[in-house]
Amino acid sequence: MPHFLTSSSMGVAVAITISMKCPKCEFVLPDDSDRCERCGADLAREQPRAADTAALSPVENLGFVQPSEEDKRKADWGFVLDQEFDRLYERFKKEEEKQKDKEKYKDEDQEIRWGGFFRRCSAFFIDLAIVFLLCLLLFYLSYVGYHVGLAAHDRAVSDDPVSFLRLALFGYLLLVAGYFVLFHGMDGRTVGKWLLDLRVVGRHHGPITYAQALIRCFGYLLSAFFGIGFIWILLNRKKRGWHDLLARTWVIRESSLRGKES
Repeated sequence: MPHFLTSSSMGVAVAITISMKCPKCEFVLPDDSDRCERCGADLAREQPRAADTAALSPVENLGFVQPSEEDKRKADWGFVLDQEFDRLYERFKKEEEKQKDKEKYKDEDQEIRWGGFFRRCSAFFIDLAIVFLLCLLLFYLSYVGYHVGLAAHDRAVSDDPVSFLRLALFGYLLLVAGYFVLFHGMDGRTVGKWLLDLRVVGRHHGPITYAQALIRCFGYLLSAFFGIGFIWILLNRKKRGWHDLLARTWVIRESSLRGKES
């Protein structure tokens, strides 16, 4: 009878007998049997030798069953379903968080007092008065510098007034844009808004960026079209003009924001 010898750490040889079962009557037979002793079945034709089976599929001889193709497909589908479930769970979780944030800021919006039309107009005229005074100062300094520069070449301002007016207009526009962009981007308030308890805020009542302040400044030109953009403040529930909608900004009462934070 064939057998395999293995040596242990103590040097003792142990004989391991390889046996097999008859595929018809399941009678236990030696591995080298060619015919079943009970039913007389020809074992050479029925199945491969046990030694070959042991060589070809060692996992089965150790007691493990290799998964079938169907089991593999089921396992793959289970993995895919688990991934899909995790993805849907994360999606629903994010949607729930967004809904909670919306409800939270909706409640906060109800506590916020928006800057009204007449209060905002008053603040705007105060700012225009300040800008006008600054422009007068700029005009005077520009005139003096222009006059002195031309006098050095024996020329007068009256010789070329268009060039001087063009320079003054450019300086005026630059000053107006710089005033509103700088103050709004820096603190959300110009001098007029500070005096009348107003502040320009962004999303979730946070500060706005200089880019938003610049867009808002150019938005004044759009709102000035027949004044419709400014009148829109009267019609909008949150008192937003076209320049506010364009820059995604809101004008609120500073005192109501301080009261909410306290």
